[in-house]
Amino acid sequence: MHWRLQKRLAGLEIGPKALKLAVIERTKTNWRLAHWGSVPLPDDVIKPAFKSPNVVQTEDFKAGIQRLLEDYPGRIDTAGLSLPSEIIRMLIRGYPRLPESRAETEKLINWSLEKSFHFPIANTRVSYQPLGRDASGNENLLVTIGMKNVIQQFEKLLADVSLDTRVVRPASINLYNFFAPLMPQDGTSAFLGLFDNYFNFLVFEDTRLMFFHGVKRGFSDLQFFQDVDMTIQHYLDTNPGKRIERLCIGSQVGYHDELLEVLGNLIDIKVTVMKENQLIDSPFDHHQPLERLKLSSYTSAIGASQSLLQA
Repeated sequence: MHWRLQKRLAGLEIGPKALKLAVIERTKTNWRLAHWGSVPLPDDVIKPAFKSPNVVQTEDFKAGIQRLLEDYPGRIDTAGLSLPSEIIRMLIRGYPRLPESRAETEKLINWSLEKSFHFPIANTRVSYQPLGRDASGNENLLVTIGMKNVIQQFEKLLADVSLDTRVVRPASINLYNFFAPLMPQDGTSAFLGLFDNYFNFLVFEDTRLMFFHGVKRGFSDLQFFQDVDMTIQHYLDTNPGKRIERLCIGSQVGYHDELLEVLGNLIDIKVTVMKENQLIDSPFDHHQPLERLKLSSYTSAIGASQSLLQA
């Protein structure tokens, strides 16, 4: 397959410990990582929360963003934005019938969420993606919920440094979208996306998303593996008879060999750790663990860059 050459795309990942910028471009045969940069953040700059603004030290935050932009040998006006997954709620909702217009569908979602979660929907930003019909005939949607004041704080601070964020998504979705081309196209497959303090678990029947679960990671490796095992059991309890055939892992924090070994022994599922260098060219040596970690640490930012193609 040959692609038309396009301009460079920038993606920014905001995390509680660091800011990361990835700039990518398409070659004739693949993506290429053209530029990358990271700025560490002190512990008191960002405090992830669902309902309250996250950036505590706004000047330190803007200085970090400005440093990333100044280190790039060019000008960046627009970037895809990747926000901490902990500050966004994602869930699958089923409806017997959906309205024909997007506006009416959003009203239906807002009404059902307000009824279920008992908080004012007026201060929320809701988006959705159709998933198709399930076995019971319901129209399923992947619904993403964020508080307007939380997201708008990030957007305003970035606008203060002249950066337009055209597409805003949780880091877990950008991570999955980066690895999605390597996912199996048939059967029942799961994706485990791993961050420093969070993991998400998605299950697909053929290519239809049927289960989503996000978990804040504990402090120990043992608790993490127990949480993964419990998440798989939760899926099996809610989807009896639908065994997971393959588990595909996309890690932003390394430990590729350890994940393959431990999970391969822990669960009776074929486990694959997906390879970043199959999806993007970079100067990093994929056979050296520390070099591979450098590339994998930017996968959510790269996914944010790619999101601009859909803007």
